[in-house]
Amino acid sequence: MSGRTDPVRGGMRFGWPAVPLPASGHAASGAARARWLIRTWALAFMLVMGLAACGSSDATEADLQRLELAFESADVSLGSEVFDDSCSVCHGSDGSGGVGAALGGVDERLSVRNHLSVVWTGRGSMPPFGGILTDAEIAAVVAYQRSTFGTE
Repeated sequence: MSGRTDPVRGGMRFGWPAVPLPASGHAASGAARARWLIRTWALAFMLVMGLAACGSSDATEADLQRLELAFESADVSLGSEVFDDSCSVCHGSDGSGGVGAALGGVDERLSVRNHLSVVWTGRGSMPPFGGILTDAEIAAVVAYQRSTFGTE
């Protein structure tokens, strides 16, 4: 791509043409505002996902032991809230999948320890939640997923 001078913001820019946020009442403001919002959110999402990937690391033995201990007294109602806030966008509100894997039978595919590790470190396109969610929240969401979408 070649850079061009941006007449609105000045300097060089790459990629999408500049779309200044239109003033309200302008005839084309709806479409221009939608394009601006989509581009802004897409950039923010890519930035957050990139930063999350930079901080990911394998769960240490100490991490897993802490998570397993938290799992023993996990609050499933907290897990439901965490799932709705952090997981349902990709895994679907009913756990049927979409961007993320379907969660049906998760208790047959993963041991508790492996399930905690996947949520802590991420896997594939799933971002890591270690350091983002607390140990109690990770344990709770795993307990919720296993009790809601598992076969037990």
